[in-house]
Amino acid sequence: MRPLKVAVAGLVAAGLLITAPAAPARAADSYTFINTVNPILGDGSYFSADPAPLVADGQLYVFTGHDQAGPAVNDFVMNEWGAFRTGDVAAGEWTHFPSLMRPEAVFTWATPGRAYAGQVVKGPDGRYFWYVPVSERDSSASNRFAIGVAVSDSPTGPWTDHIGGPLISQRVPTVNTIENIDPTILVEGSRVFVYWGTFGQLRMLEFQADMKTPVGTQQTVTGLTGFFEASWLFKRGSTYYLAYAGNNAGPASACTPANYHACIAYATATSPAGPWTYRGTILPPVSSTTSHPGIVEFNGQWYLVYHTADAVDGGHFRRSVAIDKVSWDDTASPPRIRPVAPTPVREADRTPRANIAQAASVTVSNDPVPTQYWVKALNDEIVRANPLPPDMWGTWTGSNPPQQWIQYTWDQPMRINGSQIEFWNDQPQGTGVGVAVPARWRIQYWDGQWKDVPGPSGYPTGTQGFQNTTFDAVTTTQVRALFDASTNGSAYSAVAVEEWKVLAEQPSSVASPRFTVEVGETALPESVPVVFGGSTLQAPVVVGGSTRQGPVAFGPSTLQVPVRWDAVSAAEVAQPGTFTVGGSVLGYAAGRVDALVTVISPGDTEGDESAPTVTLAPRGSAGSNGWFRSAVTVRASAVDDRGGRLTIRSTVDGSSSVAEPVRFVDLAVAGDGRHAVTATATDRAGNVSDISEISVEIDAMVPAAAGTVADRKVTVTGADATSGLDRIEYTIGGGAWTTYTGPVSAPDTGKHTVSYRSVDKAGNTSTVGSVVIPADLSAPLTGNVAPIGVPTASYTAGWNSVTALNDDSDPASPGQAQIWGTWSGTRPSAQWIQYDWSRPIRLTAAEIRFWRDSAPGTGDGVAEPDSWRLQSWDGSAWQDVTGASGYGTSSTAVNKVTFDPVVTSRLRAVITANGNGTTYSAVAVTEWRAIADEQATVPITATAQARCLAGKAYVAVTARNGHSAAVDIELATPYGNRKVSNVAPGSSAYQSFNTRLTSLPAGAASAAVGAGVVNADYPAINC
Repeated sequence: MRPLKVAVAGLVAAGLLITAPAAPARAADSYTFINTVNPILGDGSYFSADPAPLVADGQLYVFTGHDQAGPAVNDFVMNEWGAFRTGDVAAGEWTHFPSLMRPEAVFTWATPGRAYAGQVVKGPDGRYFWYVPVSERDSSASNRFAIGVAVSDSPTGPWTDHIGGPLISQRVPTVNTIENIDPTILVEGSRVFVYWGTFGQLRMLEFQADMKTPVGTQQTVTGLTGFFEASWLFKRGSTYYLAYAGNNAGPASACTPANYHACIAYATATSPAGPWTYRGTILPPVSSTTSHPGIVEFNGQWYLVYHTADAVDGGHFRRSVAIDKVSWDDTASPPRIRPVAPTPVREADRTPRANIAQAASVTVSNDPVPTQYWVKALNDEIVRANPLPPDMWGTWTGSNPPQQWIQYTWDQPMRINGSQIEFWNDQPQGTGVGVAVPARWRIQYWDGQWKDVPGPSGYPTGTQGFQNTTFDAVTTTQVRALFDASTNGSAYSAVAVEEWKVLAEQPSSVASPRFTVEVGETALPESVPVVFGGSTLQAPVVVGGSTRQGPVAFGPSTLQVPVRWDAVSAAEVAQPGTFTVGGSVLGYAAGRVDALVTVISPGDTEGDESAPTVTLAPRGSAGSNGWFRSAVTVRASAVDDRGGRLTIRSTVDGSSSVAEPVRFVDLAVAGDGRHAVTATATDRAGNVSDISEISVEIDAMVPAAAGTVADRKVTVTGADATSGLDRIEYTIGGGAWTTYTGPVSAPDTGKHTVSYRSVDKAGNTSTVGSVVIPADLSAPLTGNVAPIGVPTASYTAGWNSVTALNDDSDPASPGQAQIWGTWSGTRPSAQWIQYDWSRPIRLTAAEIRFWRDSAPGTGDGVAEPDSWRLQSWDGSAWQDVTGASGYGTSSTAVNKVTFDPVVTSRLRAVITANGNGTTYSAVAVTEWRAIADEQATVPITATAQARCLAGKAYVAVTARNGHSAAVDIELATPYGNRKVSNVAPGSSAYQSFNTRLTSLPAGAASAAVGAGVVNADYPAINC
């Protein structure tokens, strides 16, 4: 099992980790209970975890740890080990031994607590050995976890220390640096194999028959895709199996989408020492974040034991052990473990309530969601007292955008008038870091386009409990919440939501429906008509474990709202008659509804001459202008006046199918374009309905959009192959979206980012693209020119950003994305940062602010540097600037440096890191400004030309002195500088610069007299 990294000292102070020593419990403390469903003990009286099965004396033992954390404690509080015992798994008679062993009572060298996952095995001498992880009391190791071995003549104790010290730790039998927990043991004759480890590190060591003397040296185990912890070693036939908890997370992972959760995977080998070959997963993530396998054969049946959070008042740190059958595919070589089906199968909750979010499909703006979160948490109707990241949807990354959204979609129109949302945060609003509640948010619904819900009561942003919003009722298939992220003015916090409920408008009542079924027919209609202040919808009904529809009234109009019926038994429909069945209408909170069901004989057709009717109803993600934005399911529903089932013949784009006897059939329609769907129904008497037909238009592909920049104007084009392009929109600098009518000009001479998107007639929106309009550098420049430069660096840590250098923001408490930093495992003595401009600029000063989280002399963390210096590029080499006023290294104040004016297209800061004599701290900068000073009036004119000579490109620059006196003229290009002294009035300075390139991009040269600079463009050329 996995020890969560928490502030242990605080928990000790609160009395949550350490308990008084107690003697181990005996078998006399046991009690017997009967339970045939999972968890084995699920009433919340005792929480068990990390199961380890053992077959001894014809009994199955499942040894466990004891979870004792409170409901709001996010830590593994485990002080003892216990066990369950049974002679018949199916009968469910279990004997529970709540406390068989405590670490400090058996191992004098161990501290109390941290009684994590262990395993009991029978040794070659017939005794029982319990390998367990404990915490060494007096260890000097960086991680004090060690593996001890207890021994007993009985599986239930009493237990004594077999060694008198650790079997394995970071110090013995050889040095290692891993966390030494989660042992699993296989005894083969006189050979003993022990595997152990966590956090992706697995080790193996063989021991002698005395269960404690090493054979050879410990080995690192490989070949286990996604291994995280909780290994379990066993043998079947001639094949060795190693099951384990894996968490190779990701949206396409076969294991888990969220990295806090784990699947159970396995590998095989022909030897207990490996090598191992990964074979796949056998158990998906369970309701607890951790997972822990134990696999054993008992009475001819193989079983998997694991733990979940499914007990009453259970949680991630209040787990309970479960057991399910394992089956094998012996046609495979080696035999394959088939995926295990957890029991019991979860049934839909039929409790009447206004919330309808649980029946919706979810989409989010940040798909794929960062792997620490889980999008399904949004509508799972679970809110924990102290949630972990997978208990919520969240958006945190190193760089968070200004807006995010979450969306629900239903298959049929729903009538809604309220929302309840539970935000989560770890930072206050306005910080621009971490996770904060949004600055603002709002709810929109789909009505051919997105519209704000009418009459909202308000959009509160508290973090204690659900935030309630009511609004005027709307009928829709889609609703979304848009969040404007909290900001400090330059960076944005992430957003996180634990649960979002959408509330249905409550009808004045729901009439008890009447249904007719045939003998043997247990399926009931999936919706009922509901009137919502003027509308009736078909609402879902649960029939057994399936969802059906029925009509519910909402005012003057009626919608068909889904309803979930109780299961109909075969006996109730065994012969003609009537019976009553109850169900819950989706979103109807006033109570359950009853339906009167009449059972008829399917052969009652005498005198039936009336043709049935058939209707076609498409369902999918509704778009605009009659288009769907997803694959569509067309339900062909047939009704006969006698109430019997029918034969439905249908076609989709000419491909025909027949279904009988049925009341409806769902037809899949997929692929962009227009589709033709037809259906007819034939009743039991042979009467045939008229043909029903519809056209289904699908455009599920987003349109295309592309933007280009020329002459500081942005031209955007868009296209859509199916429904056609509706419009193009753009925004400058993140402002409001504006309909594009022609090329977009920059609003001023500064640098601007223009974002654009296209929208097709179906309502699909393209991916947002962006282009940058460069600053107009033709005029003389003054002040901070860093924002118009391109920043680069010797190294940037993955959680930092090189663009933080010139984002023109220097917050007092920056987030990591607002810092350029260099922390890594290996930190060199020097780093550099650099700006490049598209033309030479006359620079006179620079300003820099450093950032730190460590004191000087530590050689670790991030510290203020020892020194730094500025360099300019002269066309062929870096040169230190001259006349520097001094280089400060403060992290609390801006360090300003003035220097002799230099005309250059590149500026670099070389930073010497602080160290302790052996290692160096990293360096970090929140903002670096470069100050220009160019005069507007210059008595010279300049021209630049691109030329080819001997296959190489040259830039030739000429500057004519129009002044009445001789002047010194400095010519500058990105490829070099030259100062020409004492140029007479009317005369010119000239220099041809060798670029050493065969293909020269367009650029600009400059000519400077003192602080005055003029620029001259040159074209691109290929030599």
